[in-house]
Amino acid sequence: MPAGQGRGRGGGMGKGGQRQGMGPPKECKCPGCGHTIPHQPGQPCANQACPKCGTNMVGI
Repeated sequence: MPAGQGRGRGGGMGKGGQRQGMGPPKECKCPGCGHTIPHQPGQPCANQACPKCGTNMVGI
């Protein structure tokens, strides 16, 4: 076979665990106490402090 026309077996990009296409998180959750709040568009969850304990939130 000429170069570049083989039957690749390899690891293309795929969807392996990527969030691509899922959109922004719908809620922010505190990893410390478990409290959740609605996600505010344009504000990353990691930049918001939990209103109960002050820990930075994470998107879920």
